[in-house]
Amino acid sequence: MKKRKTNHEIDADDAVRALSTIKNDPNFKQYIAMREEMREEVIRQLQSKPIIESTNRHFMMTGKLEAIDEELDMFYKL
Repeated sequence: MKKRKTNHEIDADDAVRALSTIKNDPNFKQYIAMREEMREEVIRQLQSKPIIESTNRHFMMTGKLEAIDEELDMFYKL
C-alpha cells in the first residue's frame, strides 16, 4: 500500500483556542514545566566549553533555545 503525502493547513485561531482550553490541565502544566527544564538545560550546555568552541554546535543549540523560548512565549500569552 502506497502512503500518500498530505499537507494539512492548521488555522492559527483554532490552535490558540485549543491551547487555551487545555492550559489549566495538570498534564499540560507538567509539559510546560518539562519545556522550562529543557530550556535551562540548553542554557547550561551553551555555557560548556565544547559548545563554545564549536561554532556549528553553538549555532544549533542557540536555535534550539530560540524554538523553546518561542513555544513558551506562546503558552504564556494564552
